[in-house]
Amino acid sequence: MDTGEFIEKGPSNDALGTESAAAPVEPQAIPAAARVARGVYIAGIYLLGVAVLVQFLFAGLGIFFDSQFLALWHAVVGAGVIGGLSLVLVPIGLLGRVSGRTLWLTASVLGLVVLQSLLLAPFHMGASGALRAVSALHVVNALLIVWVVYQLVMRASALRSA
Repeated sequence: MDTGEFIEKGPSNDALGTESAAAPVEPQAIPAAARVARGVYIAGIYLLGVAVLVQFLFAGLGIFFDSQFLALWHAVVGAGVIGGLSLVLVPIGLLGRVSGRTLWLTASVLGLVVLQSLLLAPFHMGASGALRAVSALHVVNALLIVWVVYQLVMRASALRSA
């Protein structure tokens, strides 16, 4: 597919809109303001991708170099940037006439970031046993965030070339 613009061909079981039931459509002329908003959205998605990669760097630096990276940069700054950026990108994408499924995927990043913090609650509460093991899902959720943001980067790249 050459474009990131998709039209629905009836109901789909694919919640993310990645199955081949969607067909590419010809790029339509959009107003200048929408074109600018779309460009800002695309740049923001690329920035989101970089921020997610930097989060992994901060986590590694916090574990292997200096705990300050984990306590401040990874936990507070990185999570705030990723969650905040995804929140800001939804209305910008709406103005840029980005597809609804892509906007829902963008919004889901914020939910996954909130879940990241909640998954660490048993660890911070000093829980033991199976309850503490729930915090291990923090890493699995991080991989899910990487996958979602990768999907967004692919969609943004398709929008850019449209």
